[in-house]
Amino acid sequence: MSNTRSHTSPQADLKKSTVKLFLAVAAWVGSTALMSFGPSAFWDFDTAITFLAIVANLILGVLMLYSFFRHLKNMDELQRQTHLEAMALTLGITMVLTVIYGALPQAKVVASAQPANVLFVIGMSYILSVITLWLRRTRE
Repeated sequence: MSNTRSHTSPQADLKKSTVKLFLAVAAWVGSTALMSFGPSAFWDFDTAITFLAIVANLILGVLMLYSFFRHLKNMDELQRQTHLEAMALTLGITMVLTVIYGALPQAKVVASAQPANVLFVIGMSYILSVITLWLRRTRE
């Protein structure tokens, strides 16, 4: 059986997977916005359409995760290690801050805690972890 897959450089493969990941993330973010704001803005809370928007968001979320794992496979060892460690740090930071954030309403520090605010913590933790780890590693 012959191998019909074309051989490209690792940099080209990484660039291609970066574009695919960007498109997958953009599609998921768009579907999240549609799922969140569509019922009130576009389809007057029709349950069937809302259910379809949720299913579409779930499918696009799975495709985004698949794109991310494909992207990781195209990274070199240092890039992969950096991202995996950044994910571990992000998980730990998110766990600690989510527990604190979730306790704030019970302690009457804030009126209510919005789960979507945790996404900001996740995003910023991951971005700052990748940048910090990468700069530390490339200086060595």
